[in-house]
Amino acid sequence: MQWIDSEIEVKPTVGRNVIVFCPEWNASGYQICYWDGKTFRYEEQPNDDFHTYVNAWTLFMEAD
Repeated sequence: MQWIDSEIEVKPTVGRNVIVFCPEWNASGYQICYWDGKTFRYEEQPNDDFHTYVNAWTLFMEAD
C-alpha cells in the first residue's frame, strides 16, 4: 500500500472508500471512510471532528 499524506493536495475520488491512518481517533489507529470532496467522513462518526485526526490515506487493493 502507498500511504498518502492527508495534508497534500492529492485526494481520493469523491465517495470512494479508503483506509485512513488516524492514531489519535480510535484504538486501532485506522478507519474505513470516504472523501466527500472536502473532508474524510464515515457514516457512524460521532461528530464532525474526524477529519482533523486523519494523518494519511490509502486505496483498498483492487482485485482483477
